[in-house]
Amino acid sequence: MKKITITVFALALSMCGFAQKKLVRSAEGCLYEQPINFDQAIKDIETAMKDPSSSKMAYTYDVAGQIYYKIYETEAVKRDGKMQYDQDKMSENLVKAIDAYLKCGELDQLPDEKGKVKPKYLKDVKKNVSTYANYLLGEAQQHQSKNEIDKAFNLYNKYLSLPSNSIMKDQGIEKSEYYNDVKFLAVNLAAQDEQKRPIMIKYMEDLKSISFKEETMYEWLCDAYSKDKQDDKMIATINEGLKKYPSNKYLIGNLINYYLNNNKKEDAIKYLNEAIAKDPNNNQYYKIKGMMYLKDENFDEAIVCLSKAVELTPNDFDAQFECGLAYEKKGEKIIEKANSIKDIKKYNAERSKGSAELKKALPYFEKAREINGEDLDNLQFLRSVYYKLSMSDKYKEVNKKYEEVKAKK
Repeated sequence: MKKITITVFALALSMCGFAQKKLVRSAEGCLYEQPINFDQAIKDIETAMKDPSSSKMAYTYDVAGQIYYKIYETEAVKRDGKMQYDQDKMSENLVKAIDAYLKCGELDQLPDEKGKVKPKYLKDVKKNVSTYANYLLGEAQQHQSKNEIDKAFNLYNKYLSLPSNSIMKDQGIEKSEYYNDVKFLAVNLAAQDEQKRPIMIKYMEDLKSISFKEETMYEWLCDAYSKDKQDDKMIATINEGLKKYPSNKYLIGNLINYYLNNNKKEDAIKYLNEAIAKDPNNNQYYKIKGMMYLKDENFDEAIVCLSKAVELTPNDFDAQFECGLAYEKKGEKIIEKANSIKDIKKYNAERSKGSAELKKALPYFEKAREINGEDLDNLQFLRSVYYKLSMSDKYKEVNKKYEEVKAKK
């Protein structure tokens, strides 16, 4: 009696599997109808994919891939014919088709009941997915053109993930001439989304490792690690980047800001001194060091550093402006203190000292104006110094220019 029960049970399982295989065939048959009954095809194949017996058949997913792709293709024909089409439907079914084929390829490599591996679909799976990978890029661009950033990113990301799939690893998608450009584009799209930062960082590290837009990757990684509060990785990235790009203003500035914001001014000065010793003709180091001293109102040290920066690169607008600012701030500080002196002789003496510093600022502000005649900050300070030194004609001319530039902004 027990043997009969087992036999009946095995027969029931066999019949169930046969029924589900028949369902897959029914779904496949829908593709040959005119018009195609997509609703029935989807109903049948998705039922089969959920069933324990047919969900383990490579055949099931081969048919699923065909159906999903046919839906995509049908919408693409509508688009090409300037008819109404559903972009979301296209993109979703293209991804479903790829996933179905990849699952088909995975199951196709499993041993049969005799322990032998006899792939039937694998070659076509690789061919189809390689072809559809390029379609992902086209659909991503469609979404991007509509400013549907998340949808575009997801499709780019799907494309970028294919080389790491075991089925596709030997297909050379990552060797495509535009693979790294797509990765760079995905990084751009992910930049404003905090949730995407981990994958964004991974892609940037990948690009940096192959020297693709390397200097930019160092800058962007610095920013991403900073926003992610991974200070150790940020500092490591900056230091690594500066070994290759010692004059990079962004990396230097972020390193200095990190030191200053974390009360590590001595570390910042130490770093700059070491950098200057290695590269004494790099005006950036003197300029940043001078700006640090200026921030602390250590005007004399600031002037020494900024004057050196000007000497090394006379046409550097920032160096000229900051040096002028150091003299201007020093003069203002002296005049401010003079205002508290009651003795008229001592007052006049201090005012004269202050005015002398203001005069020293003029050549730098004027040179900065020659370099960039429409910088509002420089025009504003230049105008202010002319006014304080009672240089009325100069003041009027610069004031007029200031108002003209301001009106354009």
